[in-house]
Amino acid sequence: MKRCIFLLFFIVIFFYPLITSYGQDNFEPILSTEWLKKNMDNPSVIILDIRGVQEYKEGHIPGSVNLTFTAWRTMEKNLDCQLPPEDELNDTVCSIGLQKYKHVIIVGKTSTDLDCVNMTRVAWTLKYAGIKGLGILNGGFNSWQTHNLPIQTGWQTKEKARQKCKWDKSVVATKEHLIKVMDTAAIIDTRPEKFYIGLETDPKTKRKGHIPKAINLPYSLVFKKDGAFEDKKKLMSIAYKTIGDNREREVIVLCCNGQYASSWWFVLSEVLGYKKVSIYDGSMEEWCRDEGPLIIESEKNKD
Repeated sequence: MKRCIFLLFFIVIFFYPLITSYGQDNFEPILSTEWLKKNMDNPSVIILDIRGVQEYKEGHIPGSVNLTFTAWRTMEKNLDCQLPPEDELNDTVCSIGLQKYKHVIIVGKTSTDLDCVNMTRVAWTLKYAGIKGLGILNGGFNSWQTHNLPIQTGWQTKEKARQKCKWDKSVVATKEHLIKVMDTAAIIDTRPEKFYIGLETDPKTKRKGHIPKAINLPYSLVFKKDGAFEDKKKLMSIAYKTIGDNREREVIVLCCNGQYASSWWFVLSEVLGYKKVSIYDGSMEEWCRDEGPLIIESEKNKD
């Protein structure tokens, strides 16, 4: 009996530092380069690089796999940047076995605003596919390079998975649903203010203004100039002032086509813990195409 106790004690003492060194208890949706450096060899973590294939081959985080952003979006009913059909998305997720990992860490670029929201859009798409434990490397691959951390070249693969995706359709809002809950939900328009108030015509929608009762919360407030996320306290303050602190209230986020809207979806849902946040995937492209009513704030101010 004493021998068994001693053996158990030895196992705990020997392996505890290895387990805790992965820092799983410190997991946050917005991850530092320090956390990823400690956890990049963790077998329960997969690093998903969404940059272009050539960029990935020329240098990536060791062990990461590449599926470019274009694999996670499609054109549907003449609407840009929509969710892929479920059978295609299931094949994409299974191709690198994402279902098998406790945490999926998304890495992209942060050179432009579009680069930044590409990461949050992929996070939302994976949430729809039922993938849990989602995180984004704060500052993306740019930050990893800036810190002179290890880089690998070539191509990496992962074992495929067979299990089907378990779809979480609560993260997607249709136009019909938005109209139904318009009086109770917080509707967040993440486009620049000039498009929201109708000072300028949104080039993708060819119409001015915003959906009735929508509140403007530009995507640019989510990120710092270097492409990293703003501090959590600042994001929380902005959210509270705009939609309140009731995390049970339904929130529907939109932009032009659902891409930039993913920035505030990620912050509200994954970082701040609002429980009922969805993206109107058709967004203003669909609303304007179907000739939905618009409010033009800039014209009201002239009166």
